[in-house]
Amino acid sequence: MEPVVLKGLTGFLVRRFVKNHLAVTDEKVRAGYGYLEGWISVWVNLVLSLLKIALGIWIGSYAVIADGFHSASDMLTSILVIFGFYVAKKPRDQEHPFGHANAELVAGLIMAVLLIVAGFELMLDSSLILWRQEFKTLDANWIVLAALGGTIVAKEWLFVLSKSMGLAINSTALAADAWHHRSDSLTTVAVILGLLGNQAGFAWFDPAVGVLVSLAVIWSGVEIAKKSISPLLGENVNTETVRRIVDLALCHEDVYNAHDIYVHKYGQQHFITLHVEILSSLSPIEMHDISAMVQGRIEEHFGGACTVHVDPVDFQDPRFQRIADLLKGLVQSHQELLEWHDLQFRDLEGGCRLHFEFSVDPKIKEADYPALSAKLYEELKGRTEGAEPHFSLEPGYTLPLRQERSTN
Repeated sequence: MEPVVLKGLTGFLVRRFVKNHLAVTDEKVRAGYGYLEGWISVWVNLVLSLLKIALGIWIGSYAVIADGFHSASDMLTSILVIFGFYVAKKPRDQEHPFGHANAELVAGLIMAVLLIVAGFELMLDSSLILWRQEFKTLDANWIVLAALGGTIVAKEWLFVLSKSMGLAINSTALAADAWHHRSDSLTTVAVILGLLGNQAGFAWFDPAVGVLVSLAVIWSGVEIAKKSISPLLGENVNTETVRRIVDLALCHEDVYNAHDIYVHKYGQQHFITLHVEILSSLSPIEMHDISAMVQGRIEEHFGGACTVHVDPVDFQDPRFQRIADLLKGLVQSHQELLEWHDLQFRDLEGGCRLHFEFSVDPKIKEADYPALSAKLYEELKGRTEGAEPHFSLEPGYTLPLRQERSTN
C-alpha cells in the first residue's frame, strides 16, 4: 500500500503526533491515526454540542437543540473509533492467531448502523411535523445564524480531516466517522434553512429540508456498511493483486504457472495460499527451495504469511505445449470454464494417461458438472496424442489469471 502524503493542517497534525506516519500498514501507526482523529473529534464535538444546545434553549428551537444532541452522538462515535483502533493494534494471541485488525471494520460497521439510525430518526421527526403541521414561528437573529454557520465550518473541517486520514490508511472506520461529521453539518444546514424559511413565512420549510437531509444521511450509512461488511465476509481480491502474486511466483525460471490463489485479509495483512507448477525433473529439495523463495518474495511484498504448494509438471515434454494449446482453446470456447492447470503426462504400461484440472465458474451448479465433464471428454477424445484424458472440475473462486511461462 503506497503511503498518501497529507498536506495542510491535517498533514501538520499527523507529522506532529503520529510517529513513523508513512508506515501506514503498521497497526501501531494506524492506531496513532485513529487516536488523533478520534480525540480531535471528541473535543470539537463536545464544544459544538454545548454551543448548539445553548443556542436552541435561547431561541426556543427544538430543531437546534436536537442538532446539538446529534453533535453529542458524533462525540460518542469518535470514542468508538478510538476503542476500535485500540483493539485492532493488539498483537495476535492463542484465541486470535490472525490478530485483531478486523476490530476496525467492526467499529466502522457499528458507526454505519448508528448513522442509518440517526438518519431514520431525523426523517421520522421531520415527517411527523409535516404530517401534523406542527409549525411555529421562531425568533432566529443573526447571532444565532452566524454561530450555527461557524459550527458548519468546524464540522466540514472535521469531515476533511477524517476523510483524508481515512484515505491515507485505507480505514472504513475513519471514513464512517467522516460521514458522521458531514451528516451533522448537513443537519445544521437544514436547521439554518428551516430557520430562514420560518422567518420568511414558510413554516413547513424546516421539516421538508430535514427529510431530504435524512435521506442523504441514510445513504451514506448504507455505503459505509457495505464497505465494512464485504471484507468481514471475505471478499475476493482484485485482479491487480492476483497479477502481482503470479508475477512474484514466476520470478524463478523453473516455475511455469501459479493457480488456486486464495487471499484472506486481516487488517493490512495478507494470508495467501497458492499452487505453483514447477519443472518435474527437479529434485524434491530443489522444488522445496524454489517454493520457499516464492513464499519469501510474496511475504516480503504483502506482509502476513504465505503457503506455497508444489505441482510438478514437465513443461519441457514436446507434447506439453500442443496439449496446452488444446486446453486453452477449450477454455476460450466454453464460458463455463475459467482456466486449466496441473497438466501431467503419466506413461504407464497400459499406455499414457493425461491428467489436468479445469476451474469452473462458481455460478455453475455442481449438479451440472457431470454433464459438462462428459461434454468436454467427447471434445477431447482422439485429440490428446494417444493419451487417455483424466481431468476433474473444481469451482474457481479466485479471479482467473493464467500467465504461464513460455515453453518456446
